[in-house]
Amino acid sequence: MKRKLIALTLALCLLLPCLALAAQAANAYTIGNPYETVDWSTWDAYKTQLHVHTNGSDGSEPLDVVVEEHYRLGYDILCITDHMTLGVPWDQAPRTVPLARLVKYERTGMAVMAPITSERRQEIFAGVGRGGRGMLEIARGVELNGAVPSNSHLQGFFSDFGQGFIGMDLDWETPVKRAQKAGGVTTLNHLGEPAGAEKSGDPAYYGDNPQWVDKFAYLFVNYPSCLGMDINSGTDDGTKFDKILYDRILAKTIPYGVTPWAFTYSDAHTPGQFDRAWTVHMLPEKTEAALRASMENGTFFGFSRHARLERGDDNFVGEGAAPAVSGIAVDSAAGTITVKASNYNTIVWASMGEVVKETKVSGLGSHTQTLRIADYDAKIGSYVRAYLLGPGGILYIQPFTVLRAGQVLEKEAIPRVFDRSIPLRWMSDVLEFLAPKFSPLWILKMLLSQFDPYIDIPWVDWAALVG
Repeated sequence: MKRKLIALTLALCLLLPCLALAAQAANAYTIGNPYETVDWSTWDAYKTQLHVHTNGSDGSEPLDVVVEEHYRLGYDILCITDHMTLGVPWDQAPRTVPLARLVKYERTGMAVMAPITSERRQEIFAGVGRGGRGMLEIARGVELNGAVPSNSHLQGFFSDFGQGFIGMDLDWETPVKRAQKAGGVTTLNHLGEPAGAEKSGDPAYYGDNPQWVDKFAYLFVNYPSCLGMDINSGTDDGTKFDKILYDRILAKTIPYGVTPWAFTYSDAHTPGQFDRAWTVHMLPEKTEAALRASMENGTFFGFSRHARLERGDDNFVGEGAAPAVSGIAVDSAAGTITVKASNYNTIVWASMGEVVKETKVSGLGSHTQTLRIADYDAKIGSYVRAYLLGPGGILYIQPFTVLRAGQVLEKEAIPRVFDRSIPLRWMSDVLEFLAPKFSPLWILKMLLSQFDPYIDIPWVDWAALVG
């Protein structure tokens, strides 16, 4: 009996370290889940368009046609974002910038704005003709830096900043800062165009030109109201390599506790473009406040009919139902991320610009896929993200941060990039300050509706200058 007790004690002594190691391995990761607050049983998914144009700036269709077409296409939430033209309720005509419309005369024709009637607006809110599923109006949307030659554009939401704001070439920081001061948020648009990646045709472009990574990472780290970037815009032509840029930015910002979100926009200007990309927001209720919280916290997905980089096919155009996520579960103790979704045939996990795992499924019904971090630890950096490919197109899932037990992420320096935007902005601000009320510069500014009450020269009494 004594020998049995000794043997049992020795066995337990040998087993305890193994159990401790197993427990340690099971708790080796802390996984950040942007969808942690989502109640998948009660929250709904809302098809949303946050970047579209009317003939108020450079689109071909009047306001009423754009609103009605999105209603017909089943959108739940719509925000009009014309260049330099702050969005207003749909039964009002916005204050446009005539010169901007004239530059794109081949589209705008300088035609009337044609808002919808107040009665029709209320019908759309009530879901008339759609079984009571109304469409939410998000006013106060605008595309900033609207007249710069390099297309260094960004979106502004939820503030009164942006009316007539022309912007400065390659200067994203000034509008980000002013929108934040006004209580709004911003996202960066089609960065491959101004950065030059679009024209290069080179997947290694951002590795060879790291100043672009620093330039945008600096904004995300220093301005919390700058929520993310448009990684797949329009037909994904100008943003083909921006997923590579996005991965490089994530690697720099996550150690600072900042995760920029991945947005997708149609950036539509003409008929046939309204349904080529959108975002899907998980919301407890369909309100502007809930949408803003979703944009800030990452409880949404980006979708596009095009996926030039991920599919390796510039000619593919998705048709039919978009991939749809019905549940996401993260278990840090087990080190797993589980995704339940439908309308897809391939799920790809990626990290640090490389594919971690790719799984094909049979049929487009509901499938559940799990990534176990420990199985791919060598390939996973400070985050992992996923996307779903199906006949309808591509659906981007927001990044999950990954931290190992005892790990402290190294904060790589993110310098402020000094390029031509710095002296251009400085000269512009000086001229703003020096310009007397009736100077040609002031007159030109007024003609362009350029007046900006949020300009960062605190000692200037703008009300007195234009009063």
